[in-house]
Amino acid sequence: MNINKDTSSMVEIIEQVRGNTLADPGKGRKREFRLRLPTREQWLRWLPFLAIILLGALLRFWQLNLKPAHHDESLHAYFSLQLMHNLQHWQACFDPKTTCYQYDPLLHGPFQFHIIALVYQVCQWLGVPDHGVNDVTLRIAAASLGTIIVGLPYFIRDYLGGRLTALLACFILAISPCMVYFSRFAREDIYMACFTLLLVVAAGRYVRNHKGRWLVIGALAFVLSYATKEATFLSIAVFGSFLIGLICWEIGARVAFRSRFKTDTALGLYAPRTAAPVSILLLLMICAPLARWFFNWMKEASIYINTNTTTANAMVKDLKSQTVAILPWLGLALMCYVLVCWILEQFKKPVKPVKRSWTSRIEPVSQPVLHTVVTMPRRHWFWALVAGSFLFVLLYSVVFTNLAGGVGDGIWQGLYYWLQQQQVARGGQPWYYYLILIPLYEQIGIVFGIAGVIRCLRHPDPFRLFLVYWFVGTVGIYSWAGEKMPWLMIHMVMPMILLAAIGLEPLLNNVRLLVTNRREYTKSVRNQVQSNRRKGTVVGTILGTIIAIGLLVLTLQNMFQVTFVHSADGPHEMMIYVQTTTDVQTVMKKIDLVDEKKYQGKHHTNIGVMSEVSWPFFWYLRDYPNVCYGFPTSCADANPDIIITGGDNLDKNQVHDSPGSSSGKSSSYLFHRYHLRSWWDEGYKPKACVPSGANSCQGEPSWGGVGPLLWLSYGDTPPDGALFNPVLASTHVWDWWWTRQPFGSTAGTTDMGFFMRSDLGVNP
Repeated sequence: MNINKDTSSMVEIIEQVRGNTLADPGKGRKREFRLRLPTREQWLRWLPFLAIILLGALLRFWQLNLKPAHHDESLHAYFSLQLMHNLQHWQACFDPKTTCYQYDPLLHGPFQFHIIALVYQVCQWLGVPDHGVNDVTLRIAAASLGTIIVGLPYFIRDYLGGRLTALLACFILAISPCMVYFSRFAREDIYMACFTLLLVVAAGRYVRNHKGRWLVIGALAFVLSYATKEATFLSIAVFGSFLIGLICWEIGARVAFRSRFKTDTALGLYAPRTAAPVSILLLLMICAPLARWFFNWMKEASIYINTNTTTANAMVKDLKSQTVAILPWLGLALMCYVLVCWILEQFKKPVKPVKRSWTSRIEPVSQPVLHTVVTMPRRHWFWALVAGSFLFVLLYSVVFTNLAGGVGDGIWQGLYYWLQQQQVARGGQPWYYYLILIPLYEQIGIVFGIAGVIRCLRHPDPFRLFLVYWFVGTVGIYSWAGEKMPWLMIHMVMPMILLAAIGLEPLLNNVRLLVTNRREYTKSVRNQVQSNRRKGTVVGTILGTIIAIGLLVLTLQNMFQVTFVHSADGPHEMMIYVQTTTDVQTVMKKIDLVDEKKYQGKHHTNIGVMSEVSWPFFWYLRDYPNVCYGFPTSCADANPDIIITGGDNLDKNQVHDSPGSSSGKSSSYLFHRYHLRSWWDEGYKPKACVPSGANSCQGEPSWGGVGPLLWLSYGDTPPDGALFNPVLASTHVWDWWWTRQPFGSTAGTTDMGFFMRSDLGVNP
């Protein structure tokens, strides 16, 4: 297969502006630049991929405002809007006295705020309604990067096994329930997933063709991932450990091992041919205790940080100061090094390059990664380092307005915050959380993903082993990490889908042969298996096809339900976590109606909002200047047109300093109770720890569920002495798949109170 020809793409065609005529040093002719249009054959080759990308885009962009903004989305939306306003007055942000957006790891990396602010600004220039700022424009960046994910397998089709496997990967990514849902969700995880896959693509392409642009793209993808979310540390652990193992394998592969022993001995007969397996064994023997020590150290560091916060803060502040002081000198040293190299190249006569003795022993075919690392041209890593560093500084300094503080925070503050959160363990989910969540939604991915793992292990190559390691490693490390949330599942599902494509490819090849030419299919089977197995192969293909279609239909059903039917319905969807309900949209319509009737739509309505319900109303009331948060203690007006309450001050007879009366007969205000947020029943959690003499339950939650097996069988209220019932569990799962019948209670909500002056003429 001609790799260079096969890997041509739209991006490559656009970038191939160089003509076929090279500069002639003797004549001093300049290069000719021209844009080469795609040929008809290329368009036909791209057409299936483009159709799948279009399908992915439709699923991600259709009705983006279907659900209200989640609590986290409202934070991202609001602070992105502030950043857009800051950048419109960019010079003012250089003044330390001016309050402008700065990186805060509590809200994760700065990338998403910059990209959402950019979308706001572009939409504003284009005249989009609401001045370009609404729930749709909030999610455009997420939907766009989610669509890019769909097309990325095209660029590694030679690694995956061909066009068919890449098409399958693109298609499953396009219709995957979690990939679709979280591409319509303005959280940082879909951005990170896109940059992670782009990093894999760039690394694979650079190893294959050694073109510098792919190394630059890889560096930019890594920086963007890091500037998106601290979970990039987990990606570093998975990818870095595999890279070290692969390099050790390639080094050992050139060392003969079996030949060192006599042929009549056990080692001479059964020892591995090369030292590659031995090198991996030695690596494991060294790294296993180191990894154990490192994880224990991280746990102790997290405990220390949370119990000695003041001291830890001072240490991190000192680290940031020292780092900021050292970085300019490192940059100067790099510039001097590059300058010296350039001067030497100018004055040195061109000579035929000679390989150094230690690099001449590396075989490019059998040691591609090691060969790529040791023969990397200086200009490649230099431009990758420059591009990555520039992007890092640009984002963390917020377009250079906070250089010293932003760079220091970018290097240390994210890691510090991530270590803190390991003890917080947001969500309080058990270690098996993803083992329940993923199979509930990703049927075709998980079944054929397992088949793909088996196929990759039976017919391995470095990339296939990487996919297996990536999938198993992410499942393991995210199950180990303290914070477990449904949006993190996409980091496990993405490599699983690539494996599923590899697992599905043989089945589709058999189906294609069976459908296109029955006689040719039978002949090919006869050449490969004995006559008594021919019918079994045909039957297996038919059964496999039926199973694949059934799993595909079920996956599409789950995608449709969670994305377009129950997109804001936490009690019926495990993938939806503490979601803002559509009642918020109802409340906003009533507020807009009041404003239209009383103030002709000029947004002059006086509104009091209690602290417990500030979010998402900071976002939804952004156009109302007469809003007081922290009602009633922080507000001068004790009688606003509208009051939104929450927490312990929900009902009208509990509102301090409000006009409502305890008897409920107030003539000045009307009241209605709404759901603010809702969530899925968590009866699958393990039973609560009961303190005893042998177990103090320190660090364990005082509440819990009934365990996963009883929860699947009976919901969150199993009868006394009940045991796991596989028939009931299967029935409950089946009913949920097709009718969304919940496993347990649907009463999990946080409510809000909505007060409206009775003289406004609108029913709350």
